[in-house]
Amino acid sequence: MNAMQAIRMTPDPPSSPADVERRLKTVPFVITAVANSDRGVTGAKKLSILLTDDQEPLDVKWKEAPPGGDAWNNSPRREIGVYEVQKLFLDAEDYIIPTVVVRGVEFDVYRSVSETPSTNIAGTQCVYGALAVWLHDAVQPEHVFDRELFSRNHRYAYHFGNLNLLHYLTEHRDARASNFLMCTDPLNPKVFSIDNGIAFGRTVYNFFTWHFDKIRVDRLPRRSIDRLRQLTRADLDRLAVLAELHADAGGVLRSVPSGLNLDSHEGNRIRPGIVQIGLTTTEIDDIAIRIQQLLGRIDRGELSVL
Repeated sequence: MNAMQAIRMTPDPPSSPADVERRLKTVPFVITAVANSDRGVTGAKKLSILLTDDQEPLDVKWKEAPPGGDAWNNSPRREIGVYEVQKLFLDAEDYIIPTVVVRGVEFDVYRSVSETPSTNIAGTQCVYGALAVWLHDAVQPEHVFDRELFSRNHRYAYHFGNLNLLHYLTEHRDARASNFLMCTDPLNPKVFSIDNGIAFGRTVYNFFTWHFDKIRVDRLPRRSIDRLRQLTRADLDRLAVLAELHADAGGVLRSVPSGLNLDSHEGNRIRPGIVQIGLTTTEIDDIAIRIQQLLGRIDRGELSVL
């Protein structure tokens, strides 16, 4: 099987997100094809990779992190943060953020992307960035929010209501049309958010357009709201450490079980041979406040649920 025959990760992929996460974090791979992304994500690449555990190809989006691992419009930790927040109220089949992980890629592998790779995390011998599944059978929608379709199509209203809810909870402020994909199947008009680096507030963003960090719909999915009502502070506090990588003997960052929070006031935690990412206490506090404000609006009858 060649790169052109890669597994098609459709909006309803054959593997569970948890299994895809594990494999993208840990399984060695080789890169068989490289192309610039055509989906408006600055600096992103479309890679065809061959996972060595089953020899099956997979198309992925790769975005190399900036030096030091984090910047205002290139933030792996925010990408992972938004992906993880959706798990608080959505089941896997309803995820609207494609599976994404952080990973260090060995120089020998990365030479397919760059002939002269250099590290972006001091003291390591790899290139660190975000790796996400590439969705097929999905295209940029004509309208990010189709009010007419929302009013008449229950499935679209369900999925877009969840997207608006996620963007609201994470203070997502990058609603350019190129940052969204929609299923081509008319029976499953699901919208995906594919670029989530400008989130969790306190960052530069486009002031001249409106975003979905406010509730733009007039009703939200009841199932999701019921899940939010059941959350505890302990559930939110688990967002404090989202991922951790340690350099191996060769200086390559490898995924390891998350340890104790290295700094609750800083989300991008770089230590000698260690990268740990997570949400800050302030960012978690903000999510808790936004949940309570939203539930208050629903309880006062200002918003309805479907």
